[in-house]
Amino acid sequence: MSKEKQIHILIGCADARDLSQVQLDAVDIVSKEFQAMGIEIEYHVVRAAGSFVTPDVVMDIKRTIEQAERNLVGDTPVHYFVHIQTHAHLTEDSNDDYISHVHDLHIVQGSPLNCGMLHASTVGVEIEQMIVEEKPVLDIGGKMVKIDNDTRIKELLKDHYAYDGYLAGDWIFSIDLLRTHPRHQRTLLEKAIEGDSELKVLDIKITCGIMDYSIHSMIRVDDGDPAVPFWDGVQKYVREHSENERTKQELLIAQSQKQKPMAGLLCMSDPRQSSRLHASEYYMKLKGMQSTGQYMPNTVFNMTGSSFDIPNTPFGPYVIAGFFYAVKHLALTDQMVMGYDKPQTDRILQKIKNDPIMNMIVRKFKVNLIPVNHVDVYHA
Repeated sequence: MSKEKQIHILIGCADARDLSQVQLDAVDIVSKEFQAMGIEIEYHVVRAAGSFVTPDVVMDIKRTIEQAERNLVGDTPVHYFVHIQTHAHLTEDSNDDYISHVHDLHIVQGSPLNCGMLHASTVGVEIEQMIVEEKPVLDIGGKMVKIDNDTRIKELLKDHYAYDGYLAGDWIFSIDLLRTHPRHQRTLLEKAIEGDSELKVLDIKITCGIMDYSIHSMIRVDDGDPAVPFWDGVQKYVREHSENERTKQELLIAQSQKQKPMAGLLCMSDPRQSSRLHASEYYMKLKGMQSTGQYMPNTVFNMTGSSFDIPNTPFGPYVIAGFFYAVKHLALTDQMVMGYDKPQTDRILQKIKNDPIMNMIVRKFKVNLIPVNHVDVYHA
């Protein structure tokens, strides 16, 4: 039996460039090193456009922790960590040491490597425009109502999404300052934990940082406090192998290019972090393309959630914004929907159908939803 268990949850962006084989290798190798020391590592990834810590993301974290608590065996001590990571293109004069400070970091303005959610409010305006143009007739408070103006959209948000306010710039708003964004999200998560009696007692440690796509490395903007040997070890491996291994460096070149993924992927937040790899292989096989067996950056725009298989609850604002952005601006009309097995995949599909705005996006842009599941892929 392990002498300690650690649950690590990464809150990362849906961006197709936000994952590489080097990062997958790093988590796998460092996890094995800790296993050899008697420390079991369980790694989860929650992906939402912009890495915003919204109420649905907080709920994802809570559900992940609840499931981990249910799976505990004996009296092995368990420790929880959440890592908030955004991404940007930093200038060459920025201090790109692993631990840096926001005043030493400068963003390359207008770079395609910066997070697309810098313009989330604009995406929100486009969603509002789509709704008004489509004029859907929906059940609002027991009455069939035509949604054709801002006031009706407010009613839609209140009735279907439990949000009292406007959509653009309110429910969906832009990243204010990219350098400080991860710290702000950390503060929001700390406050959410403080106000939750179940999470508050678990002593959850939170880190925050910026992934600089131009150097393929993460920079912590939290003074390195708390020190987290596992996470710091993973980032050290990524830095060393991105720079020192020529073959893997070539794999990372695509991560520095403009986001041009092949397809989208909606899947569960799963500790078997291979969903993206298996989905990309499945898609390449589906399209008759050659697969290398390794995960190539910039292939799949991925959003995850622990409640994606709860069909009668709505999606969160940045899942909807990310889905719209992927379909309209990245032209990802092929969207894989991946559960563990067929019943779970069917529940995710039902959730998309039940969500008024997601369903509208699917119909308007003629999105091809491609059902796939782990069981079939593993045994293919």
